[in-house]
Parts: sequence; C-alpha cells; structure tokens
Amino acid sequence: MSTRAVAKLPPIGSNPHGAGISARKAEQYQGLTGPSYQISSDRQRYNLPQPHILKAYVDTKSGSLDTWPAHASSQAVVSNTQRPRSQENQLQPVNDDIHKVSKAKPKFLEQLEAFLQKELRALDSVEFGPSELRLQAYREVFEYLIEDFKTYKPLLSAIKTEYEMMLSYQREQIRQLEPLRSMLVTVSEQCDQKIMALRDEERGEMADLKRENRRLLEKIDTMKEEQLSLEEQIQQLQTEVESEYHKYRDECDARKLLVADINDLRYQQEDYQKSQSGMQEGEEENKEDPVLLKIALKKAREDLSSATTRLNEMIANYGDVVPRRDFESLEKQYQTFQEEMQTMQDDHKQLMSEHDTLLEVHKQVLAQRDEFYQELEQLKRSATPRPFWDKCAAHIEGGEDRWKELSNGKSSDALVEVLLAEIVGGDLSGSDMFEGRGLSDDVPKYLRFEGRVKNRKLGKRDIALLIKDVWREKVTFDSEKNEGKRSKMQDFLYDYLLRRFGIEDMVIEWGYNLLDAVDRFQSDDRIGLFHGILTGQIDEEIYHNQMQTLAKLIQALTKADAEAGNQGTLSKADFEKVLKEYFPLKSEEGLADLITAATEELKMEEGSDTISYQDLFTEDDEGKSGPFIHTIREQDKEERNEYINDIEKELEGKEEVKMQELRIAVSITDPMIEKNALLNILAIGFNVDKDKLDQTEPTEVSIILERLRNSTIQRAGLPDMVGVN
Repeated sequence: MSTRAVAKLPPIGSNPHGAGISARKAEQYQGLTGPSYQISSDRQRYNLPQPHILKAYVDTKSGSLDTWPAHASSQAVVSNTQRPRSQENQLQPVNDDIHKVSKAKPKFLEQLEAFLQKELRALDSVEFGPSELRLQAYREVFEYLIEDFKTYKPLLSAIKTEYEMMLSYQREQIRQLEPLRSMLVTVSEQCDQKIMALRDEERGEMADLKRENRRLLEKIDTMKEEQLSLEEQIQQLQTEVESEYHKYRDECDARKLLVADINDLRYQQEDYQKSQSGMQEGEEENKEDPVLLKIALKKAREDLSSATTRLNEMIANYGDVVPRRDFESLEKQYQTFQEEMQTMQDDHKQLMSEHDTLLEVHKQVLAQRDEFYQELEQLKRSATPRPFWDKCAAHIEGGEDRWKELSNGKSSDALVEVLLAEIVGGDLSGSDMFEGRGLSDDVPKYLRFEGRVKNRKLGKRDIALLIKDVWREKVTFDSEKNEGKRSKMQDFLYDYLLRRFGIEDMVIEWGYNLLDAVDRFQSDDRIGLFHGILTGQIDEEIYHNQMQTLAKLIQALTKADAEAGNQGTLSKADFEKVLKEYFPLKSEEGLADLITAATEELKMEEGSDTISYQDLFTEDDEGKSGPFIHTIREQDKEERNEYINDIEKELEGKEEVKMQELRIAVSITDPMIEKNALLNILAIGFNVDKDKLDQTEPTEVSIILERLRNSTIQRAGLPDMVGVN
C-alpha cells in the first residue's frame, strides 16, 4: 500500500446556493487493522479498515443538485430541419460547436471531475488499469458525493462499505494464495524436471534396448545359419552311417562265411590228423586197409553234408515258429472267443425267432384294429351318441378343475348321479330328519332344540335366494343401529327367521335346513362365504369389504364415463386406466385377467373397443354374478393368501410367536403399512383388543395365520414401492 497522501478537495466557494464542502485532513490507509467480523458458516474472522478511513466526511451544508443533463433537450439544439442545405437540397455538415449549445454541467460535478483529474495527475496514473492509488482517488470523490446526497447517504454508505469489505476480503484471499502460487510454480518446475529426467532415462534405456535388440537379431540369424549347417551335416552323416551299415552287414556276412570255412578246414585238419594217426597205429598194429578208411571218410562226409542240409532246412522251415507257451495262451483265447460267438449266434437266432413272432402278432393286431374300426363306424351310424361330458364343466361351481375331480374314472350313470347331486346340492338320499343339538349356551340360538327336526332338503336356488334376503335384511338392520358395530350373523339369523316365520318351531326347522344346505353347497363361493361367516370361521368384514370394493369400482367407472360424455360405455383403454388407478397393487397379469374376464362376460366381438361396464355388475335372482366380479373376488383371496404366506416366511422355523415378533415380521413384509393397520393385524392374530396387545401370550404360528386368512387384512404396498410418493 502506498504511503503517499492524497490531496483534499477544496471547498466550493462559488456555489450559488451557498453550499460548501468541509475541509478535512487526508487520512492514510493503514491496512486491515480495524474491527473484525465472522461469517456463520466459517470459523475464520475477517478484519476491516479503521473506522475513520471508512467513515464518510460530513459537509457543512447539503448542496442542491442540478438536473443535468435531464433538461438538456429544452435548450436550443440544431435539428435536421434547421441545418443548412446545398443547392442540390442536401444536408451540409455543421460545426461540432453547434452541438455544444446544450446546458453546461452542474458546478458540483465539474469540481468533482476536476478534483479527480488533479489527483490522478498528482499520482502519475493517467492510464487505465487496476491500481490502488487510482482506487484511493476515486474513493475520496465517492465520499464527497455521498456526503452531498443526504437523502441517499445511508444506502450509498452501506453500498460502499460492502464493496470495501469485499475488497478487503479479496486482498486477504490473494495474500493467502500467493504462497500457494509460488509453491505451485515450484512444484510445476520440479515435475517438469522429473519428467525431463525420466525422458532422458527412458531415451537411454530405449537406445540400450534397441542395441540389444539388434544384437539378438544378429545372434538369431547366426544361429539359424548354424542350424542349417548342422542339418546338412546331419543329412550327410546319415548317408554315411547308412553306407557304413551296409558295409558292416557285408563284412559280418563275410566274416560268418570265413568262420564257417575255417571250421571246415579245422575239421578237415582234425580228420586228416586222425587219419594219419590211425594209419600210423594201423601200420603199427597190423596196418588197417586204406581203402576201407577212404570209404569210411567218404561216408562220414556224406553224413555231414546230409546233417548240414537238414539243419538248414529246419532253420528255414521253423524260423518263424512261436513258442509253445504263447501258442497255448492264444489257443485258450481262441476257444473262449469261439464259445462267446456260439452264444451270440444262439441269442441272435432266438431274437430272430421272437421278431418273427412279433411280426405275426402285429399283423393280427392290425387285422383286429381294422375290424374294431369297422364295428365302431357301424355303431356310430346305428347306436345313440355318447354325451360330451366336458360341457358340464362350464356349469359346475369350481369350473373345469372341479369337474375333472368329480368325473375322473366314472361311468355315464355315475356322472348323471354327480350332476344331479350338484343340481340339488349333494347327496339327498340321507335321513329325512335332523337330530337336535340341545339347549346349551354354546349352541347357536337358532339351533337350540332337543328332538328331531324335519329335513326339507333345500335346493341350491332356494338357499341362494334365502342368503340374498338375509344379507339385505342384515345390512339394513346394522345401518339402523347407532352403536357403530355390526351384530353377529348367528344372533341376527335367529331374529331374521323369527320375524319371517313367527313360529319358534319353524325358526328351528329353517335354521337346521339352512345350515345343512350351506354345508352342502359351500363349493359355491357366495354360499361358502356365508357358511364360513355363519359358523364363525370367517370374518364378516370380508363380505362387506367385497361389496364396498365393487361399489367404489362402479363409482370410479361411472365417473370416467361422465368425463367421457355419459355414453354408458367405456373404451378398453379408459376401462384399463380406471382399473389400474383403482387397483394400484395388482400386477399386469392380474389386470389382464380382469379385462379378459370382462370381454368374455360381455361376449365382445373381435375388434370391438367399447365395454358396457354396467352389465358387469348385474346379478341374477339368486345373487350370482358374472366372471368379472368372480375374478375380482378370487384375486382378492389370492392376494390375501400371498400376503399371509410372505408373513409366514418371515416366521419360518418358529412354532410359537410373540406379539413383537409378529410385529417385526409384518413390518418387514409390508414396509408401507400404517400404525393403525399394523395394530389391527396384531389384534386379529392374537384375538384380543388393540389396547390389550401388551398382555398377549405367545401363540402358535398356525393359529395366528389361520386367523389372518379368515380376516380382511390387505397389503398396504409392495416392497419396491417404499420411498415412492
């Protein structure tokens, strides 16, 4: 920071309004030695300049500002219409002094500019560019300007203070970054030096490797030449060895002949010596006859020649004869092979015989088949056709699977009996009377009777109409109650029968017959649900939940129809959209099954795009609905069972479970479940009220799961929907 002082602005003596600027002493900037401040997000403290440096000077009087150049347009200005024109009626250029006729600058502005130019000349800083000295001069002028604007002084002072604080902060940052810049330059130079050193090392290594590569290539060429030379030498040596081997064989054969000749000569010499010694002895002992000796010698030589001939013949004849041991072994193997071949030949003959027999049987079977076919064709033309029993599957509760179970392995008479039993509801050949269950408190009120009760053997239609009327009356009865709690089906049924028949005996009789009929027809989903609710095995809320689901669904479809113009129908796309919005947890496959059931129920033609959705919610007089509603109920049951199976997997390996363990299992299976729904599941599982869950005892897992299956619990969301709004 420069220590040179800046001259002060002299007072304005010629102000027409009498306003002046106080004289003041120029203060030297001493750096960031004033108060400090701290930003909330940073622990570092920052210093400011001294207050007397930042504090603006106060004028003795506030001046009045001229409105320049706002009213310059009111002065005389040369316009295009007043400019001189040439003879060709074209505008002529005028002197620039004409444009300076506008009103002069305010006195205060001229003094500020003059003071600024004077300070800049005093600082020898007339060129543009960043400079602390120029900034100090402009700061002084700006302070005078702030002091003259009394009205805007607080705002301008605040703006100047913020700029000063930011400049101080930036200077401090630059001061802190200067060592880093130097260090960066040093590190950069060191890195460049290391890179150059590495390049020099690599250059030397590459040169050495190239020399080594050339040397190795030369060595390889030399070795290749040596290899070719050695190969030629090997070939030459092989030729020489071959010739030497032939010579060796010839020499060996010659040697053998020579040895044989030597032996013959030795034998002749020995014979001659013997003959000489014998002649001498014979001469000495009566001297044997020489003729006889010659004859003996000749005979001996003939025998020798004959023996030699026989020996050569034996060598020639038995040179390739094998040893007896090998011969016996080979002979034994040959006999074994002979036996195996004989066995295989016998088996082959037997197989051929069987094959011929099978061919004969095949011909006979073909002939019988042709005869039976002709007989069948004749019977088809003359006999009564056999019924197509598979058509019954569409009219039996449970569909094709249950019909296969009922008709498997049965004759036509048995199938007729099965159909009759399904029509009238089970086997009606039983007793005509029911035995009363007694008068104890554990017997439902509508069954409390001692004695025998008549069996009316109600049909399916009768019991369906009765159940439909019972539900209608019960819904009305529960809605009129103000307690907010539904009555039990067992208690209501007694009141219903009593209101309808008015006689106690008729109540008992119809109660027993109704229970017997729902037991026989419980394969029907509607009657089976009523049977479970009546016997206390299933929660009644399941029925009401199904009815509410259907009611809300038809409301959603009706709303979509109203938005489309109240046409009474919906397109397949709109129908599918409503189903997706109403059943957000259903899979694509489940939604496709619902749409398929709807199209099949309405018997829509191929290519048709409109769905009469109201026809899907109609019932016959027995209360039976179509495939669409049946599919909704079945999917609801399957989803509930799947939900409970997932809970069962979390409890796998446990025979008894505590309340907290069941709570954890349900929370893991259904992470999106709300607290109230979770407490409801726990209360159903342990069969207690919500406020008594802390008093529950460990219960068997099978009992808890059975209670949940017979309740109305539903999954709140799929596991992959966690975190999705």
